[in-house]
Amino acid sequence: MFGKLLSSKPKGFARWIRSATVLAALTGMAALANAQSERRWSADVGGGYTPLVGALSNRLNNGWNMKVGGEYNLTRHLSAGLRFSWNGLGVTPGVLSEAKVPSGNSHIWSLTADPRIRFAPFHHVNPYLVGSVGYYRRVVEFTQPTLQPVLIADPFFGLFQDFVPADKVLGRITRNSIGGGGGFGFDIGLGHRLSNTRFFTEARYEYAATGNIPTRMIPLTFGFRF
Repeated sequence: MFGKLLSSKPKGFARWIRSATVLAALTGMAALANAQSERRWSADVGGGYTPLVGALSNRLNNGWNMKVGGEYNLTRHLSAGLRFSWNGLGVTPGVLSEAKVPSGNSHIWSLTADPRIRFAPFHHVNPYLVGSVGYYRRVVEFTQPTLQPVLIADPFFGLFQDFVPADKVLGRITRNSIGGGGGFGFDIGLGHRLSNTRFFTEARYEYAATGNIPTRMIPLTFGFRF
């Protein structure tokens, strides 16, 4: 009897070791998957359409936007990021007529801190709220067409001067301000092969007290987050 007990103990102990090894392996795999799903850093790039609202829409034309940024995930649902945005706009014919210039262009760029609240961070479709606060710069330029001399190197004729169409800046109006805004959006996972890449779309209302006519716009942006 005593011999049987001694012989059975190693078998039970071996089974316990195997079970503990499998459990440790499964725990490690779960921890790795959890760490991958809870990535701390992410980046995004996108672009889209920028409509203006308020009095500014009577002075400048709607345009387009381009954004690039990165963010740090504080928790599963909350992140904080830094974003650079560029909005290319036009100038209305009425303003050009007032200024007595043939053409013009305008743009608004900003550098903002963007908090984001995600409602379903690990689902295929993830809606979220986003805010922004930071520095805004609005530039309006009045121009006229001209010819710009350039030096061209030709393998047969050598160096010679030519002229290309260009815009001569007649005047520039710049306004700077602290501003911000907020909006909503959602992103969508692109499948297992692109598990770290998501397509997003969002709309924001943005405001900056840039002079007598404040900046009000609602950029609509589409892009990718990875």
